[in-house]
Amino acid sequence: MSQPLLPFRAIKQLPDALANQIAAGEVVERPVSVVKELLENALDSGATEIIIAVEEGGEKSIQVTDNGQGIVKDQLPLAVSRHATSKIENYEDLAAVASLGFRGEALASISSVSRFEIVSRQADSDCAWRIKADGGGLWSEPEPIAAKSGTRVLVQDLFYNTPARKKFLRSARTEFTHIDELVKRAMLSRMDVGIKLLHNHKLVRQVDQASSRSEQLKRLTRLMGESFVEQSLHIEFQSTNIRLEGWVGLPTFNRAQNDMQYIFVNGRIVRDRLLFHALKQAYADVLYHGRHPAYVLFLTLPFDQVDVNVHPSKYEVRFAESRGVYDFIRRSVRDVVRQPMIHAESTPSAQAPQPMDTTNYLSNPIKDSKYPTGYVHSLQFQQPIQLETPKAMESDPTGYISEQTLTSKNLASNTEVPPLGFAKMQLHGIYILAENQQGLILVDMHAAHERIVYERMKLQWQTQRLISQPLLVPISITLDLTAIKIWEDNQTWWSTLGFELEALGPQQLRVNAVPSLLAKADIAQLVQDVLSDWMHTEQSERIEQRINQLLSTMACHGSVRAHRQLTLNEMNALLRDMEQTPSSSQCNHGRPTWIQLSMKQLDSLFMRGQ
Repeated sequence: MSQPLLPFRAIKQLPDALANQIAAGEVVERPVSVVKELLENALDSGATEIIIAVEEGGEKSIQVTDNGQGIVKDQLPLAVSRHATSKIENYEDLAAVASLGFRGEALASISSVSRFEIVSRQADSDCAWRIKADGGGLWSEPEPIAAKSGTRVLVQDLFYNTPARKKFLRSARTEFTHIDELVKRAMLSRMDVGIKLLHNHKLVRQVDQASSRSEQLKRLTRLMGESFVEQSLHIEFQSTNIRLEGWVGLPTFNRAQNDMQYIFVNGRIVRDRLLFHALKQAYADVLYHGRHPAYVLFLTLPFDQVDVNVHPSKYEVRFAESRGVYDFIRRSVRDVVRQPMIHAESTPSAQAPQPMDTTNYLSNPIKDSKYPTGYVHSLQFQQPIQLETPKAMESDPTGYISEQTLTSKNLASNTEVPPLGFAKMQLHGIYILAENQQGLILVDMHAAHERIVYERMKLQWQTQRLISQPLLVPISITLDLTAIKIWEDNQTWWSTLGFELEALGPQQLRVNAVPSLLAKADIAQLVQDVLSDWMHTEQSERIEQRINQLLSTMACHGSVRAHRQLTLNEMNALLRDMEQTPSSSQCNHGRPTWIQLSMKQLDSLFMRGQ
């Protein structure tokens, strides 16, 4: 059905009021958009204290007060006009934006869809000055008023003059939830600023300035929860011109949703697909299926290396060297979350967490120590543990082993105790019970050994990955010109993985050999998927993931099975290998391999001391 032709109309310049309302469609989507713009302006002003007061989810009123440098009387009218800003003057400034707000249209857009008032005073001024607008584009003359140094912006009756936009607002509770999350992000990103949030005159959140590490941890606890702080690692990595710092949750501290993932680029909260994908890959192979990691990370790089002018909301960014940023983040976080537990505290870039909450089935990395000779054993690759029934078990049909028959060290002696302690016994042929300085360790022996075998298989694969298997019948694949170009630019990468490919024509490749582990895979589909990944993210881990899946299956079948009896020496050997194996706190499927029960927790079970 054809559309009717619109009547001819002469081209006219839009009135300022209408132009501002159209611009507001990009800047002001809902109340949280207003809070974002006003909060960014407050932070850019150098404020150290900010108060955000909201009524009825922001629809009735939003007021943001700061103690920043303020605005002089003569510049107040200019501050609320379109395309006026103090933050950029030329293209060079735009290419290296250091401030959060810089477009110069936020106040004009907000004031066009609300009843607006701004009061500001500089520290050396005798008084503050106020101007008002009612959404019609007309502003009052600046008038003197008593107020403290800084700026206060009041936005009332949002969208009162644009009912078509107002009808899309949700309930006050829903709108405030968005505001609360935004303010939480600001509290995480700027720990040097005290921020207070009120809703309907009730205090919802309040954090003080945090400069020292201990103060930052207290603030982090209030915003992210005690469990996250106790079960995360502080990281700090520096490359030539890029820095990554913050906290990453241990793999066993994971979420059903991605609701605890915060990453800031030069202090700006972003929702960037490249960064999220890099972090997802950093946790690959150690998270339970369908679960999400938790982290609070701060990425710092030269301002001219990141473009924040991609979208009016400024949530999206673009990097000049996206591949380098991707690799740096993935490698940095991966090396921390996969490190063996005996290195968790000795590694300069990571700080060991406090004792874990066993309700979340988490391990407790403890500092490295020199263990007694005879207690650091190594399970030989592809040589499974020799399964024997302990002599004491044979002579004791009840299944109990007396203390005199144990071969482990007495923890009351001066012997340094390794993180997972020394084995005491085996329970139903499934779990190992061990004693360390904190209390009781419970180990799922099959899951733990599965991870050990898997990691060694991956190491062997990495050293022998050039081994290729020629195909009896080469495979021809038809691709578009873009995919062919990507293959041509990355032929060396394919060769290092054991692939032999050649061009048959302008849109056709032939696969002559593949890594031996992938000989039975759907090669044509795999190659197409990898090239598709490269089109979107300029990298692909699909081949590695496919190989790791195969190695995981092999490791599962090659590890010690449940319901088999181990000697105490074999149990201790398994514990020592766990302490030295990356990611040994999770099995290949992301489930925990061991938990710690402290003496305090054990005492509480029996109401000791109560």
